[in-house]
Amino acid sequence: MSAPSESQAAYYPIRVVSNETGVNAITLRAWERRYGLITPKRTAKGHRLYTEADIQLIRKVVSLLQRGIPISQAKAMLENGESEPDISVQTSQPSQWSQYRARLTSAIRDFDDAEIARVMDEVTGFFPVDIALRFLLLPLHQQLREQITEPLGSARLQFFAGFLQGRLSMRLSESSEHSMNVTLVLANTVYSDDLELLLLGILLKQFGIRVIRLAGLSTPQEISELIRTQKLQGAVVGVADTPEPGQLQSLRNLAAETGQLIFCSGQNVSQAGALRERGLVALNRDPQQDALTVRDVLTGVNE
Repeated sequence: MSAPSESQAAYYPIRVVSNETGVNAITLRAWERRYGLITPKRTAKGHRLYTEADIQLIRKVVSLLQRGIPISQAKAMLENGESEPDISVQTSQPSQWSQYRARLTSAIRDFDDAEIARVMDEVTGFFPVDIALRFLLLPLHQQLREQITEPLGSARLQFFAGFLQGRLSMRLSESSEHSMNVTLVLANTVYSDDLELLLLGILLKQFGIRVIRLAGLSTPQEISELIRTQKLQGAVVGVADTPEPGQLQSLRNLAAETGQLIFCSGQNVSQAGALRERGLVALNRDPQQDALTVRDVLTGVNE
């Protein structure tokens, strides 16, 4: 059976490709500009369109990245026709991510911030931040949360979270080459580890959404005043796993007073309905997917 002609081929917008592959639009554009990895078609308005072959190529690259191979090497491997990755086959050699994770785990166990810094410098030198978050930092943070009941488990979690907060907070203040003229407040309304909020903020910035992060605890009244005086487009707020009626009412008032979108993160999935009933947008505690949700709700499809 012959391959379909170019006119018969199916084309997909960047939003669909991002959802299918798990690679956000900012990274896809970077792969195109910096490495010439993909050359999408363009609509008359300049919007990118991808083929099924492009999607398969991106998936192959992601599989290589998952093994810890930098994007520049991944491109060369595919161009040279080297064996394509088969993620269903387990090899005896640990992936680069496994090695990074082992080094970080050892450094966290010993409270060795200098070694953590060395590993982080190496990782961020080779990989985009969203890839590092997806394959290394988020899984490691989750592992530490699961080990919180072990001796010094809580201390190690807070030690690593504090290091990441310091490192990642700096990225929120860096200039971005993309801007949607949208600014959100990022604030925590409960006493808890706000690292997930910070990670979400980093990913939102990659979509060109400016974030004003309020460290520590913030009240809905403070958030409302900031949105009003600075004419912001909404907020992403950290809430309790099971928000109490008083907090739900305060958040409802926040949405009503500002007339802007209020996204909620940190709640149990069973609370989504209660939040929606009060005019709030419930997120799913998955920073990658939540960033896409916020972007889509705020700005629609961004090509």
